[in-house]
Amino acid sequence: MLVVAGGIIEENGLYLIAQRKKDDAYGLRWEFPGGKLDEGETGEACIVRELKEELDIDVEVLSLFDEFIEDELTILYYRVNRVSGEIALNEHEQALWVPVN
Repeated sequence: MLVVAGGIIEENGLYLIAQRKKDDAYGLRWEFPGGKLDEGETGEACIVRELKEELDIDVEVLSLFDEFIEDELTILYYRVNRVSGEIALNEHEQALWVPVN
């Protein structure tokens, strides 16, 4: 079973989404940024690590928002709060702040 964590970051009524790099699996698709859990890693630790690696931001985990399970994939969506750092595009084509609708 593949387990990944995604971070839902809300600031000023907008939510951060990121576009995967063109050559990645699912290239150019939009996502809540995050990634695969390492062996023995919790979802909370994973999303903190992944957002630092992918976006160069430090976050605190607020809560588990939702869990999506299908076949051999589980996605854990966490509400997170950006504590510090400016958004860098280390692993994405672009990132946008969008309204919920």
